[in-house]
Amino acid sequence: MKRAVRHRGFTLLEVVAVLVLLGILASVAVARFADTNAETVAEAEIFKSHLRYAQLRAMGDIYPWTVTVGGGSYTLSTTNPSVGAPVLPGESGATHSYDGGVTATAGTFTFNWRGQPTTGGGTSVTFDGDPDVTVTVLSETGFAQ
Repeated sequence: MKRAVRHRGFTLLEVVAVLVLLGILASVAVARFADTNAETVAEAEIFKSHLRYAQLRAMGDIYPWTVTVGGGSYTLSTTNPSVGAPVLPGESGATHSYDGGVTATAGTFTFNWRGQPTTGGGTSVTFDGDPDVTVTVLSETGFAQ
């Protein structure tokens, strides 16, 4: 009498079902952890550091320093005649253009010799992204949040 031989293993249907489930889990994980607004956050952080630079320059000078924000860029300026063309840190000039299609609301921020904003204090600049990133300059201290 012959015994029936049992083959152990997975059927093709079981392997395909596991692969489909793994694919679904991977796509959910990638969608959940993907950073869709990295450019927007980066531009907002660069803007905050440039605002702080303008504030520090104004505190070391008797002349005001201004950051003027436009839709696609912002510019650093001063009324000090002894300073040539001001240069933003990390830039080749006084203007920083946004990368990655980022845009922002317009605004002007001027800091006096005490580092306080004489214009723009208490107002915000919103960088358009997914989601938007808003930078607010405090009217008392001039710090950007």
